[in-house]
Amino acid sequence: MFYGGLLRSLTRIGGLRVSAVAGCLLIASVTPTRANLVADPGFESCTSVGASPPPMWTGTAGCTGSIVHSGSWAAAMGPRGPALSQSIATTAGAMYEFSFWLDNNSTSGLPNSFTASFGSATVLNVTNASQFPYTFEDFTVSAMAASTTISFATLGDDSNFFLDDVSVTPVTAAVPEPPPLPGIAAALGLVYLIRRASRRRHG
Repeated sequence: MFYGGLLRSLTRIGGLRVSAVAGCLLIASVTPTRANLVADPGFESCTSVGASPPPMWTGTAGCTGSIVHSGSWAAAMGPRGPALSQSIATTAGAMYEFSFWLDNNSTSGLPNSFTASFGSATVLNVTNASQFPYTFEDFTVSAMAASTTISFATLGDDSNFFLDDVSVTPVTAAVPEPPPLPGIAAALGLVYLIRRASRRRHG
């Protein structure tokens, strides 16, 4: 069907046939933009250091402007059990990409821990870890209901974690690329053959 349409276009366009083929060779697939379902994913609605919780979120973690991944604010999750959560609309059975940036500024003392969950599924459990800079954490998860709670929690006297740029996006099927087209030389040969065939029919 694809090449049939191309041939019909070549026989109709006349002097622009070569340009049409060359233009087709430049077709590229486009990946649709996926919307982030998290409200205020970068905590940019914060207005003061220590505000708890950040706007649009629930819990006991506070706002910080000192250690951020991007923008001006992040969530500070210190010792003795700060938590942070948000409920988002999901589709039961659908797949999602759940990601965030995490910084561990805990000192050498122990213990420390950080957990991240998508609904009832714990996707990350960091325990007694040494310091590390902002690190990208990325998971593919499945929703179980029409609403899913994403949650983060710390535990331990030495816990000092920072969270930023949280994202939940639907996983969509890959967009198929157009069928492979012949090279320019082959396309020009095709134009030549079509013109010869046309002359024979009308000669």
